[in-house]
Amino acid sequence: MEYVLFNKKREKVLTITSLSKNSFFSVFERPNFYGVFFFTKAKGVLVIDQQQIEIKDHYILFYYPYQKLSLEGVFEGTFVQFHPDFFCIDIHAKDIGCQGLLFNNFFNDFLLRCAKEEFNKLSDFHVFIKNELLKKEIGQLDMVSSQLKIFLINAVRIKKGKQEKELPSKDNVHHQIEKLIENNFVTESSPEFYVKELEISLTTFNRLCKKYFQNSFITILNLKRIAIAKNKLFLTNSPVKDIAYETGFNDPLYFSRVFKKHCGVSPKEFRKQLKNNRLV
Repeated sequence: MEYVLFNKKREKVLTITSLSKNSFFSVFERPNFYGVFFFTKAKGVLVIDQQQIEIKDHYILFYYPYQKLSLEGVFEGTFVQFHPDFFCIDIHAKDIGCQGLLFNNFFNDFLLRCAKEEFNKLSDFHVFIKNELLKKEIGQLDMVSSQLKIFLINAVRIKKGKQEKELPSKDNVHHQIEKLIENNFVTESSPEFYVKELEISLTTFNRLCKKYFQNSFITILNLKRIAIAKNKLFLTNSPVKDIAYETGFNDPLYFSRVFKKHCGVSPKEFRKQLKNNRLV
């Protein structure tokens, strides 16, 4: 059964669907929507932005529009999708802190790995929404939007708490690479810069990038730049070529090729589907 929230024009702005291996490709049909996967039972792997990650029971995945995603294995759960015009992660990023933590977190940490109690607490969100959508009450759009915001805040708190506990045991070089890319992705494209800062050899640096992030350095760098570019494409009216330069690409044509390679659509089409195709 699909639970649907419509706007005033009777367009779908949020859906809740049961998730299983057989239903994945049929429910995952709106790449311009945000998505949240609740894996009640899972044993398999997902591949997102070229990174393969094991999934287990009580994991939650947060999907940003036009990420490349596939799932293999056995899984059951619930899938929630919502349109950016109904609730925009990019606009609410400062209030909630979920952008780059839950969504668009490509440093091999896409999943929120919950204990059973944490998972049940967060799952109360979609249970509440299902019950709400069975009614026809006044203010339903605002009610669902408010509950979605509360859910994301709770998820951010849980994720941050886990990160604080994991940080002391995290490989220091792993942490250093993340911070260096985070602070220098716009201005520094050469691996030699990062090698010098880390005081390691180029061979070691390339090996560690593969070990920690399952990707080459240039892929990691491009994924970071694309994540920022998506935000700018949606929230601003800046020309695509300006966004290319602002995110560290020296050639707008190369930016468009890289963007389409990782997202499946061009920057202009991405903007059209999220910004110029807004629901009202």
